[in-house]
Amino acid sequence: MEERSYDLCNERCEIFNPLTMALAGPRRVLIVHSESNVGDSFALLLAMRGFEAVQIGDALGVLQFLRKWRPQVLFVDTLIGELHDHALARTLRDTLMLDRLEGEVEMFIALAADAGRDPRDTLHAAGYDGFCRTPCPVWWMFDRLKCFYAG
Repeated sequence: MEERSYDLCNERCEIFNPLTMALAGPRRVLIVHSESNVGDSFALLLAMRGFEAVQIGDALGVLQFLRKWRPQVLFVDTLIGELHDHALARTLRDTLMLDRLEGEVEMFIALAADAGRDPRDTLHAAGYDGFCRTPCPVWWMFDRLKCFYAG
C-alpha cells in the first residue's frame, strides 16, 4: 500500500483529524506565517499547483482578512501571537464558525516549533487538526491538501 503523508505519525508531523472536503469551487489556502518571505514562498508554490493561496503575517491582519475571504485550509505558524498560547488558532476557528454554511469544513495545521515549545498534546488541545514541525516541507503541505480536497 502506498504511504501518504497523512498516514505518517512521527515527531515531525502528524494529522489528528484527517478531514476531507468535496468542493467544486476554488480551493482556498491561508498561510499565517511570522516570516513573510517563507509564507509568500509557500503561497506562490501552492498557487502554481492551482490553489488560491494567500499569506498574512500578523494576527490582526488575518482576523480582518477572514471577514472577506473564507479559506478551507489554514497553515498557522505557532510563533504568531503575543502569549504563544495558541489563542490565535482558537480565535481563527471561532471566527470561521460564525458564518459557516452547512457542509463547510476547515482544516487547521500548526506550523510548529520544536516539541519543547509546542508539544503534540498542547497543539491537539488548542484545536489544530495536525502539525508539521518547521521547517515544513512544501511536498508535505501539498500532499495534505490533495488528501483534504479529494473528499
